[in-house]
Amino acid sequence: MNRDVKNHNQPLLLRLGGDLGLLVHKDYRGLIYRSSIVKVSVHLRKASDVAIADYVEMDPLSTVRATRIPNNSLGLVMLAMLAIPRGFVASYSDIAELLNMTPRLVGLFASRNPIPVIVPCHRVVNRDGTVGGYSAWARDGRGVKALLLSMERVRINGLKVDREHFMDPRELKDNFYRIYNYYHALISERNGHSEED
Repeated sequence: MNRDVKNHNQPLLLRLGGDLGLLVHKDYRGLIYRSSIVKVSVHLRKASDVAIADYVEMDPLSTVRATRIPNNSLGLVMLAMLAIPRGFVASYSDIAELLNMTPRLVGLFASRNPIPVIVPCHRVVNRDGTVGGYSAWARDGRGVKALLLSMERVRINGLKVDREHFMDPRELKDNFYRIYNYYHALISERNGHSEED
């Protein structure tokens, strides 16, 4: 297993569990810009094409620093998804209320998340606890979403999350604003450096 990833143009395969992996493509500076969930076994056959490592979740602020989150509505939804810690979920409605959007719009932006798992769109579920869709895996999105949540110790009965795993909306709001404020300070810092260059 290659843990020393120096070539930032080389795709990185992160093992999630079982035959599930996250294929991450990086740009020339090593900033993550796109990822997709894949079968690990397929990519192990082409091990020379990808660097392989185990997935270790970064804290939300490190994720914001290491990734390119857009400064638009999609970016706001991505920041809200980062506010949901491992072992918990929030509903599309909770995020919609936080961001003054409709739940359908939150779902649309979640489906456009360019870096699934790293920005955990799988932690957003329907208000009634059903897992809802998951566009990061085309064939059985709900099954993969349920599997990812189960790996994070979220109890699921059928395709429904137990209520005990729902975040308190006040905690979601507090987490979101902590991440949001950090994000905006980082944008200001980056803009300051680009103006100086």
